[in-house]
Amino acid sequence: MGIFEYYSSLRGEILEVVTGVENTGWNLFWDNTTPNYSTKIKLGKLYAKYLNLAANFGLYVFTRHCDCPSNRHPEDSEPGLYEFDISYGDERYIWSGSQMYQGNRYCACPCSSTQELTDHWVIDDVVYKKGSDLNQCKKLEDILRDIYKSMESAGDNNPRSAIRENLLRAVLRINDELLPEPMDSYIKKK
Repeated sequence: MGIFEYYSSLRGEILEVVTGVENTGWNLFWDNTTPNYSTKIKLGKLYAKYLNLAANFGLYVFTRHCDCPSNRHPEDSEPGLYEFDISYGDERYIWSGSQMYQGNRYCACPCSSTQELTDHWVIDDVVYKKGSDLNQCKKLEDILRDIYKSMESAGDNNPRSAIRENLLRAVLRINDELLPEPMDSYIKKK
C-alpha cells in the first residue's frame, strides 16, 4: 500500500465513523444514536489498524510500561504492536520526544508471563525510523493523534462535538495530503 492509498482508505473510514456521531436526543427513551462506547471501540480499531500500517512509512509508537507492580519488571521495557523489541533511546530510531499518551492504563505488562492486567503508568512514545521521510512521518503522527484524541473524547457522558471536531481535523489534514498541493497554497495562488 502506497501513501496515497493509505490516506484515501483512512479518509473513507474516518468519514464512515464521523457520520455516525450524532448528538443524543432529548428523550433518552427514544435515543437511538450510536453510544460513545461503541464509537470509542470503532475508533480504537481504526487507530490500531492505521498505526500498524504507518510502520510501512517509518512511524512507530512504542509503549513503555513504567511502574508495573511486578518485581520481575525490567527498567525500560518496550514491547508492542511490532514483531521486534526496542529499548528506550534505540539508535535505529529518531526519538521525537512526542507521545501519543502518558498516564495510567489497565493493561498487561510484557513482563507478566500470565498476561495479568494491572493498572500502571505507561508512555506511548512516537519514533521515526531513520532514513524515513520525516516530514511524512510528522504528518502521519498529527493525523493519528487527531484520531487518538477523538477516541479519548468518546468517554461516557462526554459531548460528541469533540469526537467530530478531532475527526474532521484529521480529514482536513488528509485532504491536504491527497490534493496535488495543500489547500492554503492553492488559495494563495488564486
